[in-house]
Amino acid sequence: MQPSLTDLKNGFELGPWSVIPERGLLRQEEVREHLEPMVMDVLVVLASHRGSVVTRDQLVETVWGGRFVTDEAIVAKIATLRQKLGDDSKNPKYIETIPRRGYRLIMPVDIPDAAEQENVRPSSWRVSRFIIAAGIAVSAIAVINWWPAAATSIDSVAVLQFKNISDQKIKYDPWVAGFREELFINLGQVTPKLKVAKGPPWSDDKTAQQLAKELGVDALVHGTLRIYGEEIKVTVAIIASDGFQFWSGQFDEATEDIFQLQEIVASAVLTALGRESGKTLQAANVPPDPDAYDPYTRGLLFLAKRDVDSLQRAQTLFQETIQIDPNFGPAYLRQAITLLLLSDYSVEKRREIFQQAIDIVDEGVLADPSLREAAAMIHGFVHHQFGNWKEAAAAYTSSLDGPTVYPTTYQWHSRLLSALGLLDQSLAQAVTARSMEPASQVLNSRVANAYFWKNDMPNARHFFHEANSMGIGGPIHHFGYTMFLIRDGRIEDARASAKYAYELLQEDDWWVDPIFDGLANPDDPEFRNIAFETARKMVAEDVEPYITMITWALFGQADQVMEVAMRIADSGTLYAHESAQVEIFYLDELKPLREHPDFPELLKKLGLTDYWTSIGCQWADDQVLCDMNVASQ
Repeated sequence: MQPSLTDLKNGFELGPWSVIPERGLLRQEEVREHLEPMVMDVLVVLASHRGSVVTRDQLVETVWGGRFVTDEAIVAKIATLRQKLGDDSKNPKYIETIPRRGYRLIMPVDIPDAAEQENVRPSSWRVSRFIIAAGIAVSAIAVINWWPAAATSIDSVAVLQFKNISDQKIKYDPWVAGFREELFINLGQVTPKLKVAKGPPWSDDKTAQQLAKELGVDALVHGTLRIYGEEIKVTVAIIASDGFQFWSGQFDEATEDIFQLQEIVASAVLTALGRESGKTLQAANVPPDPDAYDPYTRGLLFLAKRDVDSLQRAQTLFQETIQIDPNFGPAYLRQAITLLLLSDYSVEKRREIFQQAIDIVDEGVLADPSLREAAAMIHGFVHHQFGNWKEAAAAYTSSLDGPTVYPTTYQWHSRLLSALGLLDQSLAQAVTARSMEPASQVLNSRVANAYFWKNDMPNARHFFHEANSMGIGGPIHHFGYTMFLIRDGRIEDARASAKYAYELLQEDDWWVDPIFDGLANPDDPEFRNIAFETARKMVAEDVEPYITMITWALFGQADQVMEVAMRIADSGTLYAHESAQVEIFYLDELKPLREHPDFPELLKKLGLTDYWTSIGCQWADDQVLCDMNVASQ
């Protein structure tokens, strides 16, 4: 009777060698040889077929999870194994090559009894198998690997971008990206909480150890997705931060069941990590319509780009998704997020857009009640825009306490905290958001701005550089970067950044050159007079008030800054959305505003004074000072 993989897991004897798979170790008296995970996997598979031929296809299926592997890669693992064992391919004692067929382990395998095994294995070893939901035809092959630490010691993972190995790669790129996105979300729905981040594709220029260290996680989840005809094949592996692959699985499903496949893969990964899944985002009693998957995943790709054309396309695709499947909650949430991002490009329609976003996400909660906590971030965003500080804070608290917390929730909460002058907490939320998605241009920009508000120019410079290297970015990024460049003394670069922000907004930048000419020539009265006349015209023509306030502040005109700020506080209609920009009050450049005798009255009109009092804070010494319990939150 052949030994099973389970029989071999605790260790076995191979001639003079003691083999300890979970430690990746060959031991012979005082000699110790360490095997990399895949080489040990090859040995264990050969041992499980002792005396019988193991074909190349069997090795590929079991060790490589069915991924495409060249013959050279298999030969290399066999050669390494032979070298470690001290074997000779021409006169083998351990591994015999069977031409055009495969390999055969010819050295006898002996499995010690239980008492002996206890002496060579740590008690933390575990193996996971998968229970597939009844009625769903899925084949799942768990490839058993070994790791010296318990899976429950993993508190953080990064889900790398899956590799698309479909024949029609361009067509299915959105599917692959969407599959990773949903896996990322589901892994966050566990008890106890698991920190989950998104990582880049795995490339040959970095080891697993290097990538895990960069992402700050205990393990990496990576895999491939192949769509062929009406079938999907997914392979997934988990690699610890020390480079040891301790679990892998292979899953096959019909394309029409891709939503179920996502849940099955997520459950398998959670089982391998020793975690229990929590409440899922999707309504369990209403399986999503598979036809909704294509427009939904394409919408996710366009949403990630953040420029106005991409956001408009994303909105259309999410609408299409909802029309196909009115019960698919995530599509409502993503459409609401898209609308709120589009509001930056439609100043005159912001109120209308905000209400649309609320209506859509509320409709989504009715269709899928499990969406409730995540949907609260949409309410938090809108309350923030109108200066409803208490309601905004409560909404974000609800969202952050839910089973699924999106990076966007932390990002928007960071902006609220910044508007409230709670700059340390704002930075902490921004850093948390970025830790979940380090390759996000938007989140790197948010961290850069949070450091900038705290006058940490080296860190601000670093994260602005990171954000700029990742793509175009939205207008809010370029306005923040403009302020950084001004403080950094790079006026011409700041001019170019401001112009680019207006290009993205598709609006006229008529005021930029005269204002920046004045900043570039501070001692020239002619340029200064032109800049002042331009600023007055900006007020008259309703250029965004926060831009006008900053403009006056840069020229040290405290009264004019206060005049614009009071218009925001007094109007309640036209400028209500400017409450979101109250965070500029705490910039060094706005010190003239803070030193104005009417500043306390301004804070009171905006409701900030009352809100600070309600949470144990107050304005003093040019900053928001809070009780210890508030400051530590």
